[in-house]
Amino acid sequence: MNSHSLPLQRALCFLCLLFICGNSNAKTHPSYLTPAYCDGLVEQFVDSGMRSLGTYVNEHFNPEYRGGIRNTIHFLDQRIEWLNECNDYLLDTNKSTVFYSEKLTRDIFAAIQALSRELQHVRQGVEYPDDTGANNPAPFIKERYVELAELVDQHHTRMLMKKQFQ
Repeated sequence: MNSHSLPLQRALCFLCLLFICGNSNAKTHPSYLTPAYCDGLVEQFVDSGMRSLGTYVNEHFNPEYRGGIRNTIHFLDQRIEWLNECNDYLLDTNKSTVFYSEKLTRDIFAAIQALSRELQHVRQGVEYPDDTGANNPAPFIKERYVELAELVDQHHTRMLMKKQFQ
């Protein structure tokens, strides 16, 4: 081996290490994630998911029925997981977010988590006394739902306007 090939070999080894390390840090996403899949997931949440959630909160919520609360918490936690997965994918591939903007996406995620957390408190037996002293968590749950609904409506309105001007 001559003295000229040694620096070249070291440079090649260094480049190979960079290539290997660079690839091992690359973020991989499940193959089912596509922009169309994520759009469909968001549409389902904005449309039937929010409608179903609204019906539960406004018509069927009862703090005595822990099963319904548990199911709603599971629904919210599952949706936040799915939407986060899509959001990560879209940020990495399309440089976009699942909802209209990064700020709105963060706000909607925070509102979903706040509603889930409030429901968890009710499920754990936290008392919400009303003016008469009776336990009445419904207004607090409705308030969290309304906050989420308003944010989702902002996204929906902006998307409709965007489609109108395309």
